[in-house]
Amino acid sequence: MLLALLLQVAATPPVPWLVTTKVGAASTATSTSVWSEDGKARLVVRCDAAKEKIVSIQFIPRGGFPAALPRPVSMNIDDNGWLGANWQFPGSGAFTSQDAIVTTLAAQIAHGKAIKVRVINPDNTPVDATFAGPATDAPVRRVLGACAYEIGVVPARSAVPAALPDAKPTPASSDEE
Repeated sequence: MLLALLLQVAATPPVPWLVTTKVGAASTATSTSVWSEDGKARLVVRCDAAKEKIVSIQFIPRGGFPAALPRPVSMNIDDNGWLGANWQFPGSGAFTSQDAIVTTLAAQIAHGKAIKVRVINPDNTPVDATFAGPATDAPVRRVLGACAYEIGVVPARSAVPAALPDAKPTPASSDEE
């Protein structure tokens, strides 16, 4: 009897779109995720807060991907057309942290009901997965909020100031007098 209960608990899938926070020595990671309908991949919205605060959208298949140069990833949310971009493939999965792309995808994921993802893996073959969207936008909002992002708003980043020219006065030429 006890063995049957343990097996049942072990077989229970994780709660979709549950927000979790992991605090490390130098950073805090807040994320929410869901497994695909076939249980072969996970879709993650994640905030990594250290010196910088960065939100990423991640696709992590069981078994992972080998590390590779950026590859095409497309999403179709509620059959509203495909949005595609090249994502990073550091090994194990794929992710994008480009602010404009993350802002667009996070807003759509937060309100989506059916999320389709197509990844062209490093072997040049497509990997397709379908995910159920969150019941409300609250989990995605919480993750974005942990990085001081606002849903649907591209975050303002401090621009690197341009080098200022030397402040030496230019002598007037004698021709102009």
